[in-house]
Amino acid sequence: MNVIGGILAFVGVIGLIVFWVMTLIKQFKSGQTLWGVLTIFINILAPIWCFMNGHKSLAIKYIIALVLAFIGYSILGASMVAQLQNMPPMPQ
Repeated sequence: MNVIGGILAFVGVIGLIVFWVMTLIKQFKSGQTLWGVLTIFINILAPIWCFMNGHKSLAIKYIIALVLAFIGYSILGASMVAQLQNMPPMPQ
């Protein structure tokens, strides 16, 4: 499960970065520099801006990538905890 969680998290994070950069390019091209600068520092503003300006497909892809990364990190964390529970106790 570690491998599956790691792959899902990796794909989700790569998707987040790609869609974030695509949103930044659209923001600066449309002349909304303030939104672009704010999105650099506050990442969650990217899908909000996309929904507000009619780029719904880009916002939905961004949210799907976010959910995918969250699921991947959850699986990865759960499998790490399961492995810790199977470890033998430390000798004293």
